[in-house]
Order: sequence, then structure tokens, then C-alpha cells
Amino acid sequence: MAGFPKGKNRLGETAKQPRAGIPLDRSVIKELILKHNGNLSMVADRMGTNRHTVRNHCDADPELQKALEDARERRLDDLENATWQDAVERPDPAMRCFLLKTIGRHRGYEQDDNKNAAKDIARAAFDFILDKSKQPSS
Repeated sequence: MAGFPKGKNRLGETAKQPRAGIPLDRSVIKELILKHNGNLSMVADRMGTNRHTVRNHCDADPELQKALEDARERRLDDLENATWQDAVERPDPAMRCFLLKTIGRHRGYEQDDNKNAAKDIARAAFDFILDKSKQPSS
């Protein structure tokens, strides 16, 4: 594979110890980012370098930044799907509530306790005013 000197780590091998001087090819980094779901430690191991070096390459290259973001978003999508499946198959009210409060927020399920507290205070004040208007004091 291009980017690896003969006798050095090849794509997919785990480095026992980082080796200095192995060129980091953008296409190899991008391929490994996708293969390992954005886990830069695994990418570095496969390339025979350290995580910090791979991170620096990603930070300096908009194409690698995008690949890293996409890989991690895809992994998050996988986790969401698995969580949804678990919530449907298992009677776990806490998990179902969590999903409704986070993913279902746009439908009115609130996760933000401050918003809920403000709503409760406003409702209590409104009820108090209505009570006073129904029973005015002498």
C-alpha cells in the first residue's frame, strides 16, 4: 500500500511502538478514520504513529476534519438505532423517557429542567391570579 516504506507497518497492522518517519498519507488516514469510526488511537496504531500526530494532521486538513466528523456522526447514528431498538424490545421506562426527552424534544418532550421550572412557576402565578379574581378580598 502506498504511504508505507517497505518492511514497515501496513494498513491494518497494529503498531507495537510508534515508528518515526512513516509518511502519513491523507488517503490512508481518511480510509482508516472511516474503518475505525473516527477512533484516532486506532488509526494511529494502524499507521505506526501516535494519536497526537494523527490529530494534528486532521486539524490541519479540512478534508480529514470532515471525514472525522462524518465517521463519528455515523457511529452516533448506529448507537441511536441500537438504543431505539433496545427501547422498543425491552420494557425500560428510563430509557424510553430519555429518548423522548432528547430525540423527541421537538415534539414537546422537555429535557431542560429550567424550562420546566419556569413553566411551572408561570402556571402557578396564573392560577393564583385567577383564584384572586374569583374570590376578591374585602
